[in-house]
Amino acid sequence: MSYVRISFVRPLHGREDAVRSSIDKLVEYYGGQPGHLSGYRLEHVDGSLRFGRIGIWRSEEDANKAAQSEHDLALRSELNGLVEQGSHEEFSFEGTSSAAL
Repeated sequence: MSYVRISFVRPLHGREDAVRSSIDKLVEYYGGQPGHLSGYRLEHVDGSLRFGRIGIWRSEEDANKAAQSEHDLALRSELNGLVEQGSHEEFSFEGTSSAAL
């Protein structure tokens, strides 16, 4: 099983491009961390104006270790300044690949 973390935010009006860029930096950073299997920036297609990211990790420990690094904290602080206060949602799951079913 993998560990999957999904986060959503709602950008401040006019800050959509900056939010995309900030999320891209996070996804790129995570891609180089131990235990990271895959990641994506997410962008609404339903009019919800939400952006986000998904990270698939070998374990929760790997995800948490990356999330506690100084570089990660700086990137997330940058992102927090670009989004509506209280709009950040984060979800965690155990993931089973289709090959394992």
